[in-house]
Amino acid sequence: MVEFADHMDSLFNKLQMETLSEGTRTNHWKGETINGLHWDLYRGDIVETLSQLDENTFNCVVTSPPYYWQRDYQSEGQIGLEKTIDEYVRAMKLAMQSVNRVLRKDGVLFLNLGDTYYSGKGQPKGDDKKNKARRMGLRAVDASGLGVPRKTTIGIPWRVALAMIEDGWVLRSPIIWRREGVLPEFTSVDRPWRTYEMLFMFTKSQKYFFDRTKLNGEEDIWTISGRPKTDGVHNAAFPEELVQKCLSVGCPAEGIVLDPFAGSGTTLRVALQTGRNAVGVDISDKYCHYIASTVSKV
Repeated sequence: MVEFADHMDSLFNKLQMETLSEGTRTNHWKGETINGLHWDLYRGDIVETLSQLDENTFNCVVTSPPYYWQRDYQSEGQIGLEKTIDEYVRAMKLAMQSVNRVLRKDGVLFLNLGDTYYSGKGQPKGDDKKNKARRMGLRAVDASGLGVPRKTTIGIPWRVALAMIEDGWVLRSPIIWRREGVLPEFTSVDRPWRTYEMLFMFTKSQKYFFDRTKLNGEEDIWTISGRPKTDGVHNAAFPEELVQKCLSVGCPAEGIVLDPFAGSGTTLRVALQTGRNAVGVDISDKYCHYIASTVSKV
């Protein structure tokens, strides 16, 4: 573990944000668990932050970026609120280029993305009692002229995946995450309710770490609860069990894990709980403070 600490000090000594503060905002948190595991958390733009890290560092990346026009995290520069579908795909492509650079040659990326419907019927009325972050005024998916038919599923996950393949990523497996126990979509009476999301398993080369014995009989359909354990800070967190499965099959026992869209910090906490060192990046000051307060207790 001492070697990791020395490596991380060297790895991040070029990152200017490490010792900077903007007003009362800290841009770097770090700590050590009681078991001697190390974690680092950075607040900042994913492309800018990862561009200053050493290449071929992380064994595994498990992440769930903001979905297209699903929530407003009220952070300048956030991904997810682009005016067009193509702009969102380009933003995701650039973000994943940064991830590719810092992922080890034998590393694995698990990318969770959900889809979005195009309503095209104008600004939603009323309050969303379940999640105020989804009330964002006139969204691009509510306005006219998005370029796809009204009421269609846009196909965001596959648009991003195909753009990544064109960029050189190897899509080894599209995995169906069957979200057990999700709330019914009672307002959707003319289509099946959504019960799954996509989890793409990407690599940057043809040879990589993979332990298929940890699949435990499941292949490319993973049935995992869709209700994560949260304190209500982040309403779009993914469940710990999903991260555990990704790490068990795609990350060595003492590997280094990255989540460049750290959100509520689920990936970091699970990595530390399973004996792996962890690094996270998030653009939200609010979420970074929350993550730092929770991972420090692992």
